[in-house]
Amino acid sequence: MTETVISSASKEVVIGFDRPFVVIGERINPTGRKLLAEELKAGDFSRVEADALAQVAAGATVLDVNAGIPLADEPALLAKAVKLVQALTEVPLSIDSSVVEALESGLEAYA
Repeated sequence: MTETVISSASKEVVIGFDRPFVVIGERINPTGRKLLAEELKAGDFSRVEADALAQVAAGATVLDVNAGIPLADEPALLAKAVKLVQALTEVPLSIDSSVVEALESGLEAYA
């Protein structure tokens, strides 16, 4: 069977057919969340912080992090969000973007 391993500096999550169910928190995404998008554009990451902590408390074992906002500096926003979420929790992250430069920036920030 095929397995996918996602890890942070201190935790590893294995996804596979014979593995326990994995909950991926998807709230750190400004798509369809106008208030989050506005806050991120303004440099306010307090909702990202609250969403990360709430999702882990609710049982998320991986957090998806996305900062896709039209006409914003997505690479910088994604890198900052990745660093912040890593500082708050030990769960692995799924860095999510359709912009190659943002993915590169997010991966560079991921320790």
